[in-house]
Amino acid sequence: MTMLFEPLDSEGYKRSVVYHAARLSMLHNRMLKRFDKVDKAAEKVEAEVELFDEAVRTLCE
Repeated sequence: MTMLFEPLDSEGYKRSVVYHAARLSMLHNRMLKRFDKVDKAAEKVEAEVELFDEAVRTLCE
């Protein structure tokens, strides 16, 4: 049994390139939003560490 495959046309290839570029852009934007969330969480942790450090120093005096 012989199977025939349709040759790749230039329009299908162009659509594929556009799709992959759009997908990459979307994933890049999602990654940047995640980095922003991580930065904000890290800032909160750093602020809490400073408060904890200050409280410990006050208790030890």
